[in-house]
Amino acid sequence: MEIRTNRPREARATRIVPPPDRARSRKKNPRNMGQSPMTGRRFAALLRAAGRAGALLLLVAALVSGYIYATGAEVFNLRRVRVHGCRELDPARLEAIVLREFPANILKLDLGAVRGRLMQETWAHEVEVLRVLPSDLVLYVRERVPAVILEMNGALMVTDAEGVLLGRYEPRFGKLDVPVFRGVMGEDAETYQMYQEENSARITRGLEMLAEIASGSPRYTRIISEVDIADRDNLKVVLVNDTAEVVLGEKDYLKRFTKFVNNPAEYRKLKDQYTEIERIDLRFDSQIVYRLRQTDPSKNQTAKLEDRRQGNP
Repeated sequence: MEIRTNRPREARATRIVPPPDRARSRKKNPRNMGQSPMTGRRFAALLRAAGRAGALLLLVAALVSGYIYATGAEVFNLRRVRVHGCRELDPARLEAIVLREFPANILKLDLGAVRGRLMQETWAHEVEVLRVLPSDLVLYVRERVPAVILEMNGALMVTDAEGVLLGRYEPRFGKLDVPVFRGVMGEDAETYQMYQEENSARITRGLEMLAEIASGSPRYTRIISEVDIADRDNLKVVLVNDTAEVVLGEKDYLKRFTKFVNNPAEYRKLKDQYTEIERIDLRFDSQIVYRLRQTDPSKNQTAKLEDRRQGNP
């Protein structure tokens, strides 16, 4: 059976075209072209950073202006220096040093430099410098303490425990219950300071030796009248009411000293026999060596007393 249609041949040959995609053909809004959400956030962040930088610059400018004004204002000129803790140092001298050698404006003062300058004064051991606005400076001074009587070129001088020379010994220092030290380098204050490091080391070693001996008994150091520190690796002492030099060496000071003082009978016996003894050497473990004072250079007599360890540690 044959089926026929009434549609013309041209219609059968025509293709069906789908309608256009409206989403693709929609035009972009000109306002959104070239701009994204990320770009907007960056721009806002830049604006905020610029605002903070501007505020910081204004603050710095204000501070600088205030500082310039303050350093030039008379209200901040130093008017008074208050000094506390002076006994040997003259407070007026310290005040004069500050006023003479440092800027008048208290805000321009370098407190570290002020402290360093005042520490150059002989008696100054420690200085604390405080600024009290608007116009005061406060000094808290800790002075050196006399600790050693030193014989130097026939004169008695005073040093502190660090060996810093403080001046001549005077009765106002009170009674210093310490032996006289001998054997430093230098003949006067100026040459002494040229060898300050070595002299301080010698005095420190001498004080350490006395402290070790005193740890056995305080009476031990009270019978010592002189300490020879000329060789800090071989210290020597002289006892009260005696002329013999007692050699202690560089260590075991207490052990060696008690070995001698706990055997006084032997020493008295030798003194009665030989009249005068020049040196007592305690550096040997098994014996005490007594050296006689030479009246005749041609004779060389040395008495050796074996340590019997009677009552000795």
